[in-house]
Amino acid sequence: MKDKPEKKKRRLPRVLGTVFLLAAAVLAVTLAVRSQQEGGIRALWREIFGSEGTDEFFFESAAGGQVADMDMGLAVAAGSGLYVYDKDGNVSFSRLYTYNSPALNTAGDYGAVWNVGGDTVIFFTKNGIIKELSFENPVVSASVNDLGYLAVCTEESGYYGSVTVYNYNATAIYRWYAGNARVLAARVGGREELLATTVGIGGSTLTLMRLDSEEPVADYTYPGLVVDAVFTDSGIAAVTDGNVTGFDNKLEKQWEYDFKGRYLTHFRSRPGALALGLSDYQVGGQQQVTTLDDQGVETGSFELSEEIKDMYLAYDRVALLTDGAVTVYDRELREVEKYECDPGAEHVILRENSTVLCAGTFSAYVYGK
Repeated sequence: MKDKPEKKKRRLPRVLGTVFLLAAAVLAVTLAVRSQQEGGIRALWREIFGSEGTDEFFFESAAGGQVADMDMGLAVAAGSGLYVYDKDGNVSFSRLYTYNSPALNTAGDYGAVWNVGGDTVIFFTKNGIIKELSFENPVVSASVNDLGYLAVCTEESGYYGSVTVYNYNATAIYRWYAGNARVLAARVGGREELLATTVGIGGSTLTLMRLDSEEPVADYTYPGLVVDAVFTDSGIAAVTDGNVTGFDNKLEKQWEYDFKGRYLTHFRSRPGALALGLSDYQVGGQQQVTTLDDQGVETGSFELSEEIKDMYLAYDRVALLTDGAVTVYDRELREVEKYECDPGAEHVILRENSTVLCAGTFSAYVYGK
């Protein structure tokens, strides 16, 4: 009779061992499933133990697409359509399309997504679609500003292109025809101005106009290619194939920052500041990172041997995404913080709460909490 308690004691380690093995099996299955669906071991480890980068966004696929910040959430333009997520990573809404060349532009609470060469632009906010705009001719590009104004550039029968401006209700309020030059891009400044970039035989032309007048305010022609042109606090900045040129609000040239033979790889702007990525070669080579104020004065610069995968400028900070790491700098390009991130990350976003979001093909992670 005294042997029975001893047998029970010997069984206890066996029972515990069995429980441990079952738990380990469940854990292994969970890891395997989540590895395929949501980032696997890293995601589960963060759930159990917690670490920087615990906020996660998972999406079907952003291969060949783009991502953009929307009020601490995320907009994803993918081959299968548009997906918008709230700050907790939940899908707010989606619109399925088949995109060969998805493009995305956001500002504040507004966004536009389109297929380059397609015939539809989806105008949306973080809460839903404002309107799906259809066009008879192919869409070249689109942009929104934070007041809800949308500019859509399309090819045009009988012309080389046109720009249509819509207000926040998606009502067309202005249209401009490019004449004998091909329209590349357009931006609305505030509620009153439109800046269009065209390219023709004589080079690229910037045309500035007011939304209450058919006559242009001014224009400027550059003999090469203008890559981008943006409104700044003091006027306009145009990025060309060889420099950044600053203008006043009547397109009178004020300053120039020369690339000195280097190739532009990245350009980002925000009110009061510009950030450039320059390279010795069109592919690879030594990288130069430079920040400028809106008067063309260099505020910071350094050389980088690593390839820059993406760059983001916001809130007086610059984020550089390289292979497996994201580094944040102040506007003088002094390092503020650095995080190891998913080597597959392709996009970086600086968020208003000082966190950093790195996005890849199927997921995005937030660092700095």
